[in-house]
Amino acid sequence: MKTNYIEFKPEDKIPARQFLKNKKLVKYFNRETAAGIVCLAELLAEIQLEESIPFYYETGLVEYEDFGLDNIVEVCEEDGEFSQKAFVEKGMSSISPLTQFKILLNMPASFISIDNDITGDNAIIYSSASGLLLQALNSNSDSSILLGSGKVKADGTIASGFALIEKEELSAYKHFLNSEAEGIELLKEMHGANNE
Repeated sequence: MKTNYIEFKPEDKIPARQFLKNKKLVKYFNRETAAGIVCLAELLAEIQLEESIPFYYETGLVEYEDFGLDNIVEVCEEDGEFSQKAFVEKGMSSISPLTQFKILLNMPASFISIDNDITGDNAIIYSSASGLLLQALNSNSDSSILLGSGKVKADGTIASGFALIEKEELSAYKHFLNSEAEGIELLKEMHGANNE
């Protein structure tokens, strides 16, 4: 097993551009995606992934990140109520189209897959270490599996973790199967165990 886990404070600049093959993609990134690009690039510094590697990514509950979405609420309010009609007609057009890429939950895994040419079995899991582990345990792969997770914490800190792991190594983490933990906790534990 090979792992990496990093955190970036709100004031930290995340150097994703220096790790990207296609540098133009960075304009679509939120901080979780940028941290994921850096974390995985550090993990793969001397490794070439097979394109067909299974890749499962868990994104945790976003506790804080300001995308200007308050503007949508203001634009969509009619008579003190949120209006679905106003949302369709003028809500999303009130913010930059690039923001739409930043708020979709599957974007970190999508951009990571695109930049690393990963085309194998994949899944996005929302806020569940148990779901991430189950997905990996039920993979059809007999070789390595790539697991990832990102978390936007309430204080603005971004955490990112990745593991290149063999299926038989997953059994050491079965205690996460019935837990309420998020995937970032699983990746942090894997990284800690790998570096003891």
